[in-house]
Amino acid sequence: MRSLLLVVLSILLIGCGGAEVEQNPPPPVQDNSTNYNGPAPQTDDIQQFKLNLWDNLVADNRCGSCHQQGNTAPFFVRRDDINQAYAAVLPLVNLADPAQSVMVQKVAGGHNCWLSSNTACADTISQWLRNWGNTTDAEQAAVALVAPVIRDPGASKALPESPGLFAAEVYPLLRQYCANCHAPDVAVAQAPFFAAGDVDTAYQASRNLINLDRPELSRLVARLGGEFHNCWSDCSNDAAAMLAAVVAISEAVPVTELDPQLVPSKALRLEDGVVASSGGRFESNQIAFYQFKEGQGNQAFDTSGVEPAANLTLQGDFAWLTGWGLQINSGRAQASTLSSAKLASLIGATGEMSIEAWVIPANVVQEGPAAIVSYAGSAISRNFTLGQSQYNYDFLLRSANSDFAGMPALSTADADELLQASLQHVVLTQDPVNGQRIYVNGEDSGVQSEPAAISSWDDSFALMLGNEADGSRQWQGSIRLLAIHNRALSPAQIAQNFSIGVGQKFYLPFAIGHLIDLPQSYIVFEVAQFDNYSYLFSQPYLINLDDAALPANLEISDMALAINGREVNSGQAWIRQDFNFASGTNLSEAVPMSELGTIIAAEAGAASDEFFLSFGQIGQYSNVRSQPAFPAQQVSQANTNSSDIGIRPFAAIHASMSELTGVSQASPAIANTYQTITRQLPALSDIETFISAQQMAITQLGIAYCNAAINDPMLRSQWFPTVNFNASPAEALSPANRDALISPLLARFAPLQPLTALPDPDARAELNNLIDRLSQCDGACDSQRTETIAKAACTAVLASAQMLVY
Repeated sequence: MRSLLLVVLSILLIGCGGAEVEQNPPPPVQDNSTNYNGPAPQTDDIQQFKLNLWDNLVADNRCGSCHQQGNTAPFFVRRDDINQAYAAVLPLVNLADPAQSVMVQKVAGGHNCWLSSNTACADTISQWLRNWGNTTDAEQAAVALVAPVIRDPGASKALPESPGLFAAEVYPLLRQYCANCHAPDVAVAQAPFFAAGDVDTAYQASRNLINLDRPELSRLVARLGGEFHNCWSDCSNDAAAMLAAVVAISEAVPVTELDPQLVPSKALRLEDGVVASSGGRFESNQIAFYQFKEGQGNQAFDTSGVEPAANLTLQGDFAWLTGWGLQINSGRAQASTLSSAKLASLIGATGEMSIEAWVIPANVVQEGPAAIVSYAGSAISRNFTLGQSQYNYDFLLRSANSDFAGMPALSTADADELLQASLQHVVLTQDPVNGQRIYVNGEDSGVQSEPAAISSWDDSFALMLGNEADGSRQWQGSIRLLAIHNRALSPAQIAQNFSIGVGQKFYLPFAIGHLIDLPQSYIVFEVAQFDNYSYLFSQPYLINLDDAALPANLEISDMALAINGREVNSGQAWIRQDFNFASGTNLSEAVPMSELGTIIAAEAGAASDEFFLSFGQIGQYSNVRSQPAFPAQQVSQANTNSSDIGIRPFAAIHASMSELTGVSQASPAIANTYQTITRQLPALSDIETFISAQQMAITQLGIAYCNAAINDPMLRSQWFPTVNFNASPAEALSPANRDALISPLLARFAPLQPLTALPDPDARAELNNLIDRLSQCDGACDSQRTETIAKAACTAVLASAQMLVY
């Protein structure tokens, strides 16, 4: 019970004031506007070249130190004649597909990058070229498929059908240490059941979690070593023991050749595919842009091309995602205050803005709101914040209609539960005519604020991801892309950017010409690394690179994805579909097959995994697949013995809190909170069904009741007649005066169960520790803080284990 009270106390820590925002100065950027005194640009396009590219590259710390007249050719930043510089740059750029420009490729290869990341320099130049191209008639680049290297599916190791090796090596560890959760016959069973009492069932559940080609990448190993998931002793030692068990299986398994019954396409690795162009996004008014391509180090670069670059410094526990992205476990990513000031300046100039992000929240219980993206000085003083409150996205903006904290926030509707722990595209927009809006996955959420102008922004704040400057609003999850615009994106522009997607993508053309007697024929998939452990395959289409047509009717059915020599066990989105193409079908252009997509697990990693397609029927070839046989699940009879301790169901908890506090269940704030967290509260009295989410829900309900009670002047004075709520915590809650708060709380809430209640001295000690921690404000706490501490202490007692168990 005491441990539950400690959990409640720990989640009630609320920042008071905050740490100073770091004042990291960005590198100096030269003013190049006066560097040119030569002939005027002869055309509008030359003028756009100067404004968008020449001005950004002419500095001596970039290209200006070499590519000047009389120095190193080509002279594309010469200062004597902008028209000759324009002529020199044209062979080096591709405005239709900037990433393919010779200039970009040169810098990407390490040629005189001015940043610590060659990729960041290349992306920045690409953005300047896009800015230039947006003022011309340059067309959007189309993906140009080329014939890949033809490779037959190779041999790789595969787990045997018999569970013998598994039973001897890995299963003993799983059964000993994981059976309390990952078995079908325990009170709160959690799939997958790789620790089931029946070894055949456990083996089937474990197959996708074991990597024989690279044992260190096995999920059973990674969960212990990298994610610290329920280690039984020391995580490093436990991961090493699991790794040794997987290695023992790997060494005993011979290399297995491809099943001769399969009808396979040719094979590809990711590197054999065509990199999908990142073009097509609407980004004309982008003033900060992060794609998180770096993959290493402690910096994420702003490649918007708008100076100064608001590069982010990463602090705390974070990890880079393969396929581009940043995972924040704790800590934050922060720009300097000086580089962040461009946001206040450029957004203030238009009075409009959009925050666009591709995010993967780690869970749907984060509160605060937890700060995903924030331009702020603390939790109580901000310019804007994109936040998360459980299933809701929140938009906090300092405007004429808000306070300095951006309150009241605009939030998506509770009932819609738009925020999910999956990859999502979220856009916040603001303009003085339409107010604030929130879009999720290309769709308007339907919530809107009253129109108001942006006002009183503070340009001394810093842009940061994952937390506030005072560390009080930690957010956990992954960010795949972030763009900040100084215009409100239109619904069409938002839908366009959503349709483009995010992250590193490839087009993999699987050769099938040998199967349909039509050379240069391919089934092409769009493939992306979804995260560090999986790939996303989607939108297959049929094409012929010789622009040929089908010579005869073609039937393709039971198409399956295969990896490293064998078909994937799950995630086969197309295996039940039939595709029929008539004779004469023109394959010079892509012929769509399906809009479906699926995720499959990575095995050896992006550099080594080899993919191919397998067919039940294609042309004259067929393979009649037999359906896999799964062992019957062993179900044991339920134990009739039950604990003497039970848990209160949600209705009883709700009613008890209302009775104890004197606050009506029908109060709007109470009713809204209860509606949100009802599904997290206990529905049964069996203590064996308890999970941590239920304690979190009780705490949230307790916060709502205590907040309502202490906000009521009459109730507050009845509960605490001698506490001076107009004084600071240093006076009102000093050691001499503190009992006036603690004793009424314990007298009102603690005697619910005298036999099982926390002893009075222990309860007082815990509350004193809580008040001590919340009162440490370096003398900056005011009377509002006294009220906040009273609410925290109230919740700690009301929502403790006493309320849950009986």
